[in-house]
Formats: sequence, structure tokens, C-alpha cells
Amino acid sequence: MTPRPNAHSTTSPPADTGSGLHHILVMLRVSLHVTFAFLLSVALIQALAAREFSFTQPGTLGIVVFTALLAGIYLVGTTWENRSLASQAKLGSQLSSTTSSAPRRLTTVWLAAVSIVWVALVALSPSFVWLLFPLAFLYLHILPLGVSIFAVIFGWGVAGILPALTHPESWSLAHVIGPGIGSVFATAVYFLYRALGREIDHHAQIAQQLRAAQAELAESEHQAGRLEERERLSREIHDTVAQGLSSIVLLARAAQAQLSSGTTDAVAEQLKVIARQGQASLSEARRFVRDLASPDLGDPLPRALERIIDRAQERDTALGIARTFTLEVTGDANLVPEPVSRAIVRTVQEAISNIHKHSNATKAVITVSIWEDEVLIDVMDNGTLDTDTHNPNFGFGLSGMRQRIVDLNGTFAIEFGVHDHTSVSINCKIPLTSRRDD
Repeated sequence: MTPRPNAHSTTSPPADTGSGLHHILVMLRVSLHVTFAFLLSVALIQALAAREFSFTQPGTLGIVVFTALLAGIYLVGTTWENRSLASQAKLGSQLSSTTSSAPRRLTTVWLAAVSIVWVALVALSPSFVWLLFPLAFLYLHILPLGVSIFAVIFGWGVAGILPALTHPESWSLAHVIGPGIGSVFATAVYFLYRALGREIDHHAQIAQQLRAAQAELAESEHQAGRLEERERLSREIHDTVAQGLSSIVLLARAAQAQLSSGTTDAVAEQLKVIARQGQASLSEARRFVRDLASPDLGDPLPRALERIIDRAQERDTALGIARTFTLEVTGDANLVPEPVSRAIVRTVQEAISNIHKHSNATKAVITVSIWEDEVLIDVMDNGTLDTDTHNPNFGFGLSGMRQRIVDLNGTFAIEFGVHDHTSVSINCKIPLTSRRDD
């Protein structure tokens, strides 16, 4: 039968946990039923043997009838219990020691019926006193603790005293000591059962907490990955399409100013640059949508950097800005993995864009030095920056540049006033063994 609904009950984990402790509890439950059936059968055989299997002797028929009745009542209870546990397992609930599916009142009535029939059998034959062992376990398992202890003691009294009243000729002190030892042993087994149940409950809770922690960690990593990818995409858009569109806007404004002054030749040249820049930005946008990369990154590193310099020079010429860019790449570019090459291209691209937006420099020198274990990027100009740009928390472009370098375990620094308190220098160092080089 299902166990008692009180604070001393034990809770078992779901049947599919695969826990060794859970299998032990199942084995104990099955062993209890097998023990009851075995002791009932042995007691019946002993009682009939004492009467030489003669149904003419008084009480023989009663023994058979009450034995069959006890077996039937017990079988109904165990079948009820199994169906209750199976129903809970299908619902995914824990197999607890509460009478969630079987009302407590019916469980108590069942146990009372079993006990009454057992008392009747003990009165008919002392052979049935040994059923006290499984009955004691049932008392402890189903009834509240205080009531169950009293029931065990009462059962012991029935097993020890009732045979002395009904069969004094065959009664001895062993009929008191034997059931007493059985009762104590049953009580010890029950508390062991409870300890195992608590252990199972503890491990089930730990397993559940671990699964919850793993799910939370996986969700956190997934969320962090989404945020990191979103930030990366924002930097890519800023360093490609946004910069190209910014150049087009500046060139268009310059063309409008030239038209106002009637300088059509300069406007024609600026429109050509706008067309080329627009075509380049369109190509970048298409390539970005297709595989989130820039056309520059499909070229060898030196050529990609040269194309950035050529575009910047062409744009400044169209805008009438007298500025020269010098590029120097030293070392073997084949040693540079793709993520580092991407960072170098974007860093130089953003540095030149910031020179154009914020500096009045007439000269800029870009140096990329490739060594065995690291790459050094230096961008220096002879201009001065806006006052706001001196703020270390300036703009999305330089912040994105710094983050790109840091993501590759590199270092990023900006120095102001390197020469005569006017020039600006950007210095970056990227190890070639960065965590992004795979």
C-alpha cells in the first residue's frame, strides 16, 4: 500500500532516474511482498501439517478460509499501490510516500482489515505469528510514527500472548522472544528504508539543481553570444557601409558648394568620386549581407590596405583637402590569420576616417609591422583633434576599434601631442596567437 502522509515519510525520485538507491527501495518493497507471501504460505502448510491435513478437525477450514481472505486483501492492496505509483509516474510526478492517489482513510481501512484477519489466524494457529515481521514494516510505513510504534508493540503482544490463551499446550517463551526480535528487526529495516529515501531525495534535488544550473549557463552563453555577435555586426556596419555613406554625404555637400560658385569642372570630378564611392559602398553592402565581410578582406593584406589609402586620397582630392597618406607594411603578411587581418584593415580604415572627420592634418603615416609573434599598427598624423575628441570616452568608431583589438587579446593606445603638442598617434599591438585566430 502507499505509505503514510506525514513529515516522517520519505520521497522517492522518478522511476526513470536510474539511481541505484531507487532500485534498492524498489527491491525492498518487492521483498516485503515476497516475504509476506512466503511466510503466509509456510504458516498455512505448518498449520495444516499440525492437523495432518484433515479438514474434519476443528479450525482447519477456518485456517484455509482466513488465509485465502488475507491473501486476497493483501493482493488488492498491493495492486492498488502499484497502479497508484504507475499513474504518478505517467504524470511525471515524484513517487512520494504520501497518499496522493490513494486516500489515507482507505489505506488505513485496508491495513486494519489485514490486521484483523491476521489476529484471527493467530488465534487459530500459532504458526501465523511470524507474519508480524512484514506487518510491523507496514505499520511503520503507513501509519504516523507514534501510532505505528504502538501498532508494532500491540502486534508483538498479540503474537506473544494470544497463542498462550488459545493453544497453551504448544506455547513457550520462544513465542514471545521470536516475534519481539522480528519486530525490532522490522523497525530497524524501516528506518534504513527512510534513510535511503532521504538520500535519494537529496541526490534528486542536487541533480535537479545541476540541470537547472546547466540550462541557465547555456542560456547565458547563448545570450552572451547573441550580444557579442550584435556588437560585432554594428562595428562591421560602421566600418564599411556607414563610412562610405559618410564620404558620399561630404562629397555631395562639397559639390553643392562648388555649384553655387559656378565651378563645374570640380563638381564633375566630385560626382565621379561620389559614383565610385557609392558603387564601392553598394558592393560592400551586398557582400556584407552575403557573408558579413568586406571586399577588402578578400585581397592580400597589403593590397587591402593600399585600396583603403587610395580611396582616402581620392576623397580628399575631390574635397580639395591637401593631405598625403603614407603606408608602410613590413614582414610576411602570410603569417597573419584572417581575424587579425580583418582587425588590421578595420583599424586602419577607422583611423583614416577619424583623421578626416576630426583632424586638420596634412600628413598621415600608417605603419604595419608583422613579426613572428605579433603585429604592430601605428597611425600618426601631424594634425590636432577637436577638444571633445580628447575625451577618453570618445565616439563609437574609436571605441569599436579599441574593442576589436581587445577581443584579440591586443593592446590599444592613443597619444596626443607626440611632436610639438600637435600630432596624434594610435598604437596597437595584436598577438598572432590570439583567441580569435582559429
